[in-house]
Amino acid sequence: MSPPQSATTPTTTTEPTEQQTYLEVWGDTVNGRHLAISVAVGSVVGASALLAAQALFERVVSEPSLAQAYSLLVGIAACLLAGVVCGIFIKPKRIVALAAADAESIDGVITMMSEQRQGLGTLADIPEQSQLELRELGLYDHFAAAEAEHARVSNTPVSNTPVSKAPASKAPASKAPKDGGLA
Repeated sequence: MSPPQSATTPTTTTEPTEQQTYLEVWGDTVNGRHLAISVAVGSVVGASALLAAQALFERVVSEPSLAQAYSLLVGIAACLLAGVVCGIFIKPKRIVALAAADAESIDGVITMMSEQRQGLGTLADIPEQSQLELRELGLYDHFAAAEAEHARVSNTPVSNTPVSKAPASKAPASKAPKDGGLA
């Protein structure tokens, strides 16, 4: 797979179907009907396994507390198995597609990043490998322009560090202070 030639933005779409109800659960968007089915399957399978295991272990194990512990383990394992089965049969409906982002939206995001508390920093601050990746994605020039604009507005010099094609060498480890204290 060749590296992307321009910046891309992932977008999420769904296939057109009947009216679907989506809910947000733990930071993810799920289909309400499928969530209800999965909860019902997990509850039925887990409770059935728990009750069956209790009946079995009460007859086989002499200690009642040990029988309860084994039954709970079987119930938990059944719930996990139900989750795997539901995950197999209820497939995700989302399709993640990569759409090319236009220069205006890229510059808008960079502007938002620069307005945050710590700002953007400079291109000289990032490793050469990261600079190469920015070039491959077509983002290096956008960050360089934002850095130049920031330098123009704040009257500070722009870093003009060229990106070499050679792999970055490892920096020597720093020495600990002689007094044994923290640096």
